[in-house]
Amino acid sequence: MKLSNKKISVSVFCGAQKGKTKDYYELAHKTGELLAKNKMRLVYGAGGTGLMGAVAYGVLDNGGAIYGVTTKVIAAFEEPIKGTKTKIVCDIQKRKRTFIDNSDAFIVLPGGFGTFDELFDLLVGKEIINKHGQVVPNSTLSETRPIILVNHKNFFKPFEALTDALIKTGFISKDHKKMYEMVSTPEEAIKLIKKSVKK
Repeated sequence: MKLSNKKISVSVFCGAQKGKTKDYYELAHKTGELLAKNKMRLVYGAGGTGLMGAVAYGVLDNGGAIYGVTTKVIAAFEEPIKGTKTKIVCDIQKRKRTFIDNSDAFIVLPGGFGTFDELFDLLVGKEIINKHGQVVPNSTLSETRPIILVNHKNFFKPFEALTDALIKTGFISKDHKKMYEMVSTPEEAIKLIKKSVKK
């Protein structure tokens, strides 16, 4: 993934809730701070609540750029942050497609069903494109954009256990684990994104 004269755009998927302890919020805010300080644009779900809001405020507090994507229905209970660039799309599927189409890399933080829906959407898309070639109109390259899970407090340990169980039972192969990276901190995630851009 070689980008020239272009701001790197990073989708961050995470919860619209704060979690039970303040460290989740701090993790998300730090992620936004690091994106801004590294001149990367945040692409996210446009909300101002929970970890989504924390990431966005981390970006804004450090002078960074944001592109929010939501639907009219979601915006009614997850109001976009005023003054940020926000696109309203027709439905949740179009929302996810817009995230993917406008991002060079993906960071996944702790979250709920919506976060895992976005993660699995990415993984399935990556699997299909890499296995079957040009399945998306105008797509000629394999899907090489990094998908990085920030395993704060072993949040993604159950996901890893599920992945291992799927490998053991023969529903996926060991190669599927190569489709994503697991790190412990947002700093590590940013380093991986920079490394992928240089390739």
